[in-house]
This record gives sequence, structure tokens and C-alpha cells, in this order.
Amino acid sequence: MTPEIKTVAVPAGKYPIGGTDLVSKPAHQVEIAAFALGETVVNNAQFAAFIAADGYNTPSYWTPMGWRWQKNRQETQPAFWTDHNFNHDLQPVVGICWYEAMAFVGWLCAVTGQGWRLPSEVEWEAAARGHDYTAPPNNQINSAELGIRRTWAVIGRGQRSWCGALDMLGNIWEWTRSAWGRNWQTLDYHYPYDPTDGREDTTTSAARVMRGGSWFDARTHPAHRGRYLPGSRGSNIGFRLLLTY
Repeated sequence: MTPEIKTVAVPAGKYPIGGTDLVSKPAHQVEIAAFALGETVVNNAQFAAFIAADGYNTPSYWTPMGWRWQKNRQETQPAFWTDHNFNHDLQPVVGICWYEAMAFVGWLCAVTGQGWRLPSEVEWEAAARGHDYTAPPNNQINSAELGIRRTWAVIGRGQRSWCGALDMLGNIWEWTRSAWGRNWQTLDYHYPYDPTDGREDTTTSAARVMRGGSWFDARTHPAHRGRYLPGSRGSNIGFRLLLTY
């Protein structure tokens, strides 16, 4: 069964991107085309459809580097798939590396014929921040300060961003398609953002940008840039989808 992915609209325009810390400066504006973004991150019930469709054994869904990772690992499900702290149907799927997220995208595009993908980091930031960002109340962000120490359901207590997307801060880090650098320590792709400089090449094994923070981490701002190697998995990492118009 193909999962239903509800989306919210993000209109085209120039959006403020970046901030003042070392990895997000300089603050600048980026012109972004209109798109639809997943109202929530992908949950366990939705990811179960990929598993049931034999997604872990279908190379056409995977990037070349991702299939190499999978052939070496022979995974059959995400990490923490059987952990009762993280495996309720409506909790975010976690323990997902970037390669697995990209494989889910490949499968969903194949079965729906639609243009699903991971958002770039600036598309993600535009949807989280908008033009006049106001920080949500602390009790609406599932971060370390709240002390829950696990994810909460994708529909529930979380805050909505200006465009209607839920939990863009806290709960889980969200993979983007954008590259950080050749490893998780080296920031090869500085700001200002330039989509033509190689950072949106999804065929490489470059470290990838994550956004939003998580239940395990301190509260953060939508401009904050996290990163991890694409084969890395964690109980605080998942993903959200973008649908092109």
C-alpha cells in the first residue's frame, strides 16, 4: 500500500537564509521556487510500506553509493525498529541513514509517478523560518530541555511553522539533500548558498546537512546547520519529503 503524504504549500519567493554563527554566516537571501513540503516527517507506518515492498532488496530505488552501502550492510529495517521507545506507528521513523531516506524517495517516486525528493537545506529553512520568524513556546519543541527523552507522535504537541509544517524544530533531525562536505568535519560548502557548486549532487558519499534539532539535543534556530555522514544512523535522525510542482 502506498502511504499518503500530506503536504503544505511553500510559495516561491526570496527567503532569509543563514545567521551569525560560524557555519551559517553570512545571512543572505535566496530565491526559491514554489514547492509542497510534508506536513510531518515520515512516520513508522509510512516507512513500513517501503519495507513491505521489498525496498531494501530493490537496487533501482537506491543511489549507487547507497546500494553499495546496503550490499555491505544487508539491512532489512531501520535501526531502533523494534525499540518500544521509538516504534509506534505515528512516531517518526528514526535510525534512518541518508541512503535509506533516498531509497524511500526512489520507491515513492516509482509507485506514484510524482516528483518526491528530500528538500535542499535552504528549502527546509524557508519552510521552517519564513520571513518573520518567531520562536515557538518551549513546551512545543521536543528538545533535551523538555526531558521527554524520546520522540513524540508526528501529530500532537508540536508547533507549526508559518506554512503549516509540524515539528520543524525538535523531535528529530531531518536529512536534507544538500552536501556539507566530504566528511562530517570539513565544511566544503560555505554560504552564501550556491546550488550550482556541487552541493546538490546526490550521487556522492559526501556528508549531508541535517536540520531542526531533536529530542536529544538542545533547542536550536531554523538557521542552524547540523551534519552527519550519509551512512550514519541515530535514534534522533529521520526525514521529511518535498513534492515538486
